[in-house]
This record gives sequence, C-alpha cells and structure tokens, in this order.
Amino acid sequence: MVRRTGLVLAFLAMVLMAVPALAADVKIKGDFNNRFMVYTNHNDWLASEKAVLHDGTVDETWGEAKYRMWFDATTNDGKVKGVWAFEIGGLEYGKPGSLGKSVGGSYSGDAINVETRWLYTDFQLPWACEKARVRMGLQPFKVNSYLWNETIMGVTSDIAAGPVDINLAWVRPYRDPVKDDDSDVEDLDALYARANFKPADGVKAGVFALYMWGDSDRDNPATFSTVTSQNYQVKKFGNNYDLSLYVFGTDGKANYDNIFVNWDLMYEGGSIDDANFSESYNGWAYNDGRMNDDFDVSAWFAHVDIGMKIDQLKLTYTFWYASGDDDGGDSDFDGWMAVDIDRADSICLMEGGYTDDDYYTEKDYMLDKGMIFNKLALDYKASKKLMVGAAVLYMMTAEDIEYIDNDGKKQKDDSLGWELDAYLKYKLYDNLEFAVNAGYMFCDDAMDFWEVDKDGSSDEDIFISTARVRYKF
Repeated sequence: MVRRTGLVLAFLAMVLMAVPALAADVKIKGDFNNRFMVYTNHNDWLASEKAVLHDGTVDETWGEAKYRMWFDATTNDGKVKGVWAFEIGGLEYGKPGSLGKSVGGSYSGDAINVETRWLYTDFQLPWACEKARVRMGLQPFKVNSYLWNETIMGVTSDIAAGPVDINLAWVRPYRDPVKDDDSDVEDLDALYARANFKPADGVKAGVFALYMWGDSDRDNPATFSTVTSQNYQVKKFGNNYDLSLYVFGTDGKANYDNIFVNWDLMYEGGSIDDANFSESYNGWAYNDGRMNDDFDVSAWFAHVDIGMKIDQLKLTYTFWYASGDDDGGDSDFDGWMAVDIDRADSICLMEGGYTDDDYYTEKDYMLDKGMIFNKLALDYKASKKLMVGAAVLYMMTAEDIEYIDNDGKKQKDDSLGWELDAYLKYKLYDNLEFAVNAGYMFCDDAMDFWEVDKDGSSDEDIFISTARVRYKF
C-alpha cells in the first residue's frame, strides 16, 4: 500500500512538472515564517478576547512555525489562473496535540495542522476587455482593512470602465444546511460594490457599499444568538438571528512631493433582530429585557494617516475614531463593529507581535466601546538590509468601560494607556529576513476592567517582545 501510494504521488509530481509544457505556467510560492515569543510578562493577556490580567507576572517564552505555500497555474496567454494555497499554522515547539486538532509540536511530531487557505479560479471574461476578470472560490477578500479583510468563499470581479475600476462581489459567510421541508433555508450572504478612480495627479479614491443579510428560522428565544461586548464582531455573533447590515464608505490616499495622506470614512447601519444581549460583568442578563430583542445599528468609523518622507526617513501620525456604545441596556448598537479583520497597529493590544496567533484583539476597537487611537511612528531605512523604527501610542475607548469592581462599586473609565514600540528588520539574504520587536504598555485605569484584582485603578503593565526568521520565495 505504501509503495502504491508513493507511485501515485510520483506520477502526480511528474504530471505537475509537465503542465508548463502543455498548457500552463505553474509557479510555487512560499512564506516560511519561524516566530518566537522572546518574552512577555503577561501571557494571560494573549487570550483573544478572553484575557485577564493577574496580579503580578505570568511570563512565558516560546517558539512556533507558520508555513504557507501556494501554487499558481496560469495559462500561457494569462487568461486563466488557478490558485491553491495551504497553511501549516501556529505549530508551537513542544505543544501537545491530538488527532483532528490543529495543534501539536511535541513528541513524535505534530497532529493534523494543514489548513486550506485559498482555492480559487481567476479568469478573464472572453467577451470583455483585458481588465474584466472573475474570481470564484475560497479567496482573499477586502472591503476595507478596518471593516472586512480576510479569506472567504464567494465570486468577485474586477472591471475597468474607462477611468474607473469597478469591483463587484457576492460572498457566502454561512450556508444553512437544513434539509427539513418544514424549515426555511436561511443563509448569510453579502453583496459588495466599489468604484476606484483618480480625481487628480497623485490622488486615488474609492467609494463602496456593503450589504449583509440573513434570517433565523428559530422560534425559541432561548436558542437565539447572543451578542456580548467581548465578542462584538460580526463573524462571532453566530447565525441564529435576523441580520440586515449595510456600510457606506470612502477611502483613498494622496501624495504631494514628500507628504502623504491616507483616509477611511464609513457609516454602518441596519438591524440585528431576534437576538440576545448579555453582559455578566455588570449585571445585564437575559431577564433584564434584552432577550429576543431587536437592535438598531448606527455606528461610524474615521481614520487618517498624515506623514512625510525625508530621504530614508518616514514619519507618520495615525488617528482613528471607532464609535462606541454608551448604554448596553438599550436596544441600540452604536459601537462600530468589524466583520473579519486583522489589525497589527499595536504590539500589546493587537496583532503587532510576530507571534500573531496570540493577541488580545484582532479588531480596531475594544469591547463594544469603540476606540480613539493615536500613533506617531518613525521608520528609518539605514541600509539596503537594515530597517529600524519606533512608535509612541495613546489609546482610549470612545465610550467609558463600565463595570463592578471586587468591592461591589461601580467603576468607569475610558483611558487605556500609553504604549512604546520599537522594531529592527535585517535581511540576512535577499529572501531571508530576521526581525525583532518589542512593546511596553503603561496601562491606565480603564485596563483595570481586565484585572483579576479589580479596584478601580490599573496595577499592571504589559510587555511583549517577539522575533522571527522569515523565508519568502
């Protein structure tokens, strides 16, 4: 059996190598990322929205690997392309695993870790111009990096219409597998449209709209999906609710000499009906009138980068405002909610560490309280091989975080604190990079919400330092 399997694999390999001579040009690309948590004093914080901050250090160091490979098979005329990408991700040194679980780097190797990352076909429409292409399957999908920027199944298109580039998409985040003739099929779908244009030299702008909808077929309120501020993101809401969500936005960038500006502005509206909202930390519970409720969504987001480049030096100021919800007891969701994103703007709060499978949040806000984000960053290219940088951040929530401390007193605050970040990147070879970074967060009183010893004032700071050796080809 082993020999037979080996022969089959050898035959497939020969066929694959022969494809370029027959009809397509096959390219293999890779990203072999070896990452290390050099040190953190609060490993308890890196728990993806389930974090706490214990009194004192919870220090840890580890190593891991995340490898990605993908195959591009393109016809000789470039009109058709097929892409298959897979990932072996977050395989930590010494972490035990078991059959069927995507972990395992202990004795005798790993468990099952292979994940399909992309699987799509991209082709030019035969009756249209060269810039009219359709992509279908599991693919990277970007509406806006602060709203939705991840892999999803769907059908997308890119069309050039004179001076305007148009993007259209239908994606399917959830398919209802119901086969009961007494139940309606209730899927979750999204439609997306964008127009990009250049209104002036050095200026690129876009306008876009996104609409998501889905209906629940449940009639028992106890089974409805529950929204909490800790999981305040569309992909984490579950599917047993009625959703009608829309976003209108604009984004773009402009360059003038050595000055540059990037911007994003979005409004989010709609409704989430037949849903529950529960927060145990402040006493809001199912029996408080938010069971089987209809929630109106009204939120907005604004972002701007302003910077300059002087020779090898770049200075950037980043600001964004994500609206927050000021009253968890009403039937309004005023907090900005992302669909599915990965933000790396902060090492201590977001995915800025190179071990980016371990973080507090991947979103651009905290809980359902939004965020006011300020960052001043300096990047310097010292040579062709060496890049260094540093940044100072000040972060706060757009609305107060309200909670009950360990003495039963009501507390509220919006200041998260200051953070200092630094990094170094060095090219060992053209395609092999060594990098190290570190972030230290001087936590302010709003961070007391996450502390085990809640007393109304912050008692813990957060330090994270990570490194990587990354081979890309």
